[in-house]
Order: sequence, then structure tokens, then C-alpha cells
Amino acid sequence: MEQKIAHPIALEAIHFTRSIVIAIPDHKRDSETISIIPENNIDLLPVDEVPGRYLATMRTTLNQEGSVTAPYIIDMECIGMFMADKSLSQEEAMRGVLITAHSVLYGAIREAVSWITGRQPHGPLMLGLSVLTQKLPEKTD
Repeated sequence: MEQKIAHPIALEAIHFTRSIVIAIPDHKRDSETISIIPENNIDLLPVDEVPGRYLATMRTTLNQEGSVTAPYIIDMECIGMFMADKSLSQEEAMRGVLITAHSVLYGAIREAVSWITGRQPHGPLMLGLSVLTQKLPEKTD
């Protein structure tokens, strides 16, 4: 009898390839809420040598222009290696890995940003949730 797996997507490894957090010296806190929204980008590539293995890269940036309205400049990149169950089609595997990678990698970035900024002059920055959205093709007239 074939054993049923608990989840068809497995995380093999996670690594940070970029961890930049710079405190803005002139930042003045006007309120308890910071309104600058992080920019999140995620890429997914199959690893050709191993069927069902995928490499996901997520990069989160915040306040790249160095505005004093935000306490920090942030540039974080996290990669994860994921394995999809062989019972999934490539389309199902890529969709499942993308959704899983988004949650896992952004969660790791949020935790790292909170931990690092918690030891900086303006205190911890808690990033909000990230919503995975599909990019729509550009219209051609």
C-alpha cells in the first residue's frame, strides 16, 4: 500500500543571500504607524538536475530612496529549495511551490527584519502581511 504524504510540497533549505537594514539617522516618528509599504518580488525556477525540485527567491525592499518618513532602508533576499511530490503535474507543482515559498520566505524575512530592527535605534519594525498577486498581461491596443 502506497503511503500518503502529509503535504505535497516540502522545504529542503532556506538561506538569506542579502540582509541589509540601515537606520535613517534623521527619522522623526510622527505617529505609531509607518505608512511605507514594502515591495515584494518572488521568482521560481525549476532545478533541471532534479525533477520536482524548485528554487524560489524572494526579495523585499522598503524605503530604497532613504526617506526620513520611514525609520529604515531595508533590502532582504531569501532563497528556498523546495521539493514537490512526483504525483503533481508540473503546473500543479509550480503553483503549490509558489504559494508555499511565498509564505515561508516572506515569513522568514518578516522575522529577520523584526529581530534586526529590534536592536537598532528606532526599535522593531513589524512588516505587514504580503499578498501574492498574479501579474496581469499588459493590454495591447
